[in-house]
Amino acid sequence: MSAAGRSASSADRFKRAATSRRKDETTGQAPERGTTARRTKPIRITIDLAPEDYRQMRRLVDELAWRTDVPTLAHSQMWRAMLRRVAEDPGLLDQVEEQLRADLD
Repeated sequence: MSAAGRSASSADRFKRAATSRRKDETTGQAPERGTTARRTKPIRITIDLAPEDYRQMRRLVDELAWRTDVPTLAHSQMWRAMLRRVAEDPGLLDQVEEQLRADLD
């Protein structure tokens, strides 16, 4: 593309890019940015544990592996199961809230 064919400013380039986006068939408008794609990839988180908390987590994971008769259990499997249980059980969520409040005091 020649220099004459290029836009002189970033604003012009963004304007051209916006007009090239797919339009809604009924309204003729381009969707608002960020509303078309949904995240499907897992989100990685990192947690820092005190050594005693890490040892406790390892003991729990080992116990759960033994109880479920699997050779190894990933820590992430335990955390996901715990999240589902807390989400499904309001009483358990209340207990976690109490623990959080006690930890903050």
